[in-house]
Amino acid sequence: MKKKSKNKLDDYPDIYPDIQIRAATIEVGRAEGDNPVSVSMSVSSEEPVLTVAMINGKWERVYEVLDHGDGSVDMSRCKDGLVVLDRHFGDQIGLISAPKIENRKLGGRVEFCSGSRAQELGRDAMNGLRRNVSVGYVVAPESYRAEGVKDGIPVVRAMSWTPYEASFEPVPADTTVGVNRAAEIGAAVKSADAQKKEIRKMNPKEIAQLFAHAAKYGIDAAKVETIDMSDAESALAALNAMIVEKLGADLEKQGADLEKERKMVIELKERKPPIPEPKGQPIIGGDVKTEEKVVRRYSVLNVLRRAAGLKVDCGFEDEINDECRRQGLGSKRGGQFVIPHAVLANRALTVSGTSSATVGTVLDGSQYIDVLRSKSILGPLGVQFLTGLTGNIAIPKMTAGATGYWVAEATAITGSAPTLGQVNGTPHTSGVLVDISRLMLLQSTPSAEDFIRNEITERLARTLQLAVFGGTGNDGQPSAITAASGINNPSVTTGAPTYKELLGFPGNILAKNAEADGQKWAMTGEVWQALAGTFTDGTAKAERVLDFQSKTCLGFPYFVSEDVGANSLFFGDFSTVVVGVWGAGIDLNMDTATLSSSGGLRLVGLQDVDVMVRLGEALAYNNAVTN
Repeated sequence: MKKKSKNKLDDYPDIYPDIQIRAATIEVGRAEGDNPVSVSMSVSSEEPVLTVAMINGKWERVYEVLDHGDGSVDMSRCKDGLVVLDRHFGDQIGLISAPKIENRKLGGRVEFCSGSRAQELGRDAMNGLRRNVSVGYVVAPESYRAEGVKDGIPVVRAMSWTPYEASFEPVPADTTVGVNRAAEIGAAVKSADAQKKEIRKMNPKEIAQLFAHAAKYGIDAAKVETIDMSDAESALAALNAMIVEKLGADLEKQGADLEKERKMVIELKERKPPIPEPKGQPIIGGDVKTEEKVVRRYSVLNVLRRAAGLKVDCGFEDEINDECRRQGLGSKRGGQFVIPHAVLANRALTVSGTSSATVGTVLDGSQYIDVLRSKSILGPLGVQFLTGLTGNIAIPKMTAGATGYWVAEATAITGSAPTLGQVNGTPHTSGVLVDISRLMLLQSTPSAEDFIRNEITERLARTLQLAVFGGTGNDGQPSAITAASGINNPSVTTGAPTYKELLGFPGNILAKNAEADGQKWAMTGEVWQALAGTFTDGTAKAERVLDFQSKTCLGFPYFVSEDVGANSLFFGDFSTVVVGVWGAGIDLNMDTATLSSSGGLRLVGLQDVDVMVRLGEALAYNNAVTN
């Protein structure tokens, strides 16, 4: 609102109320389709209205015109909506959310509140039973400009005024030129005879009602006490001004909050989607807190040192191994020692005292080999991990939905039911071999512990990733995702895929109604090179299909790994891929004989896994993109 001047209406509270009121009419328009009833309300125009205004420091009876030109209407009080009340000093029943000036009139579409009173008025307005509306406004007195005389009374134009609220008014005081005007409140907007009326003081009951009404709108009692209670009408006008100001401030705050939320939504949309975290439950101890204690105390190096014949205390590690065996959480092929997955997770290590034990800061002990998320592309792609399995697993899926039918009069609907199926998973054992030198076993630094864990997890991760994209299903291998039922296989020109052919990857998925958020590409370095040199128009005059700066291809994120398979390109929602992991950890067999001449240790790690695809239609691939 504009800065108050020495002539502003607040300087004359006893004889001139802040809020003036003039009437208008509403227009009813029925909605189309399923849209609710819409009511268009014009709340002000440039029609002259007989009132009293402060002209050159004196109150004069004038015909007032509210100017609707550029810069004349201060919309600061209704920039986020103009409040609509059921009566002046009444309750809010609606909002003109986007008030605007058209054809020298202020108005807009009314949205009614959900309360019964608001809905009643909305229906009456729709049916044309309520057509009279009053607008409450404030004029800056110094902005009046003389425009002649009408019926011997000066005509002035208000060049700066502020709308505050609109109200339904069933009893108009003036119906000239088709514009219904509500009876004005306060001495300033009544006739000269009305100004001479006897001032009536408020009685105790009315004062109590005034405070109660103020509290309803959140007006502080101390502020209400500043109102002059000697004139009932002036007191009501002053409270109305406070309420309108409070509503305006609330709307401004709501607008600021909405703008903040809008910017936040835009920021979230522009932000790259987070890498989905694999799902899993803690195995050892049954809860995350216990799992964290296990990880902090566990030392892989101590286990290996003892296997190499060195004297170390592995009592705690033996307890964990025994618990895993008791729960049947080892590999189906067995092993000498079970190292929990949580222990092999990525963590910051520090030395405790002078011993070789290490202390870990846990990221998430329930995750399957945390390093998969940073050193392979399965985690970033969104592949899900189902950990801690003990037997064969069957994941239910819907292979066909129910059918809808049109039903003729007096005929029965044709019955149908969805077809259900299963995605089965059985353990396949992967093995890794790691040689550890004697000098490495003698190290007591955190980096030595970290090196050994990474050696084990990197090789397991590589073996698993190769199986996801290229497992044959033979010789103990799980089947790759390319063997999934319903997976798309769009054709491309070998060695020179075109823009149109590449669109076939998401296009095939769209055609099967399998589109999902978070779709991504997976490709080899050679395929990346080919796509980075492919243009949408094929002539190097348009955009590249692969933007290596934003790391997107056709607008979708991509990840590069040679484990994807030579000449191969994958696309889709990889969260539909589930890697089942059996057991609580990795079974280790420790061979001291093979490297006995050098005092080293050979580790053979065993892990049971399987690759399952819940919805093949959500994926697409081609393994002949390049030569």
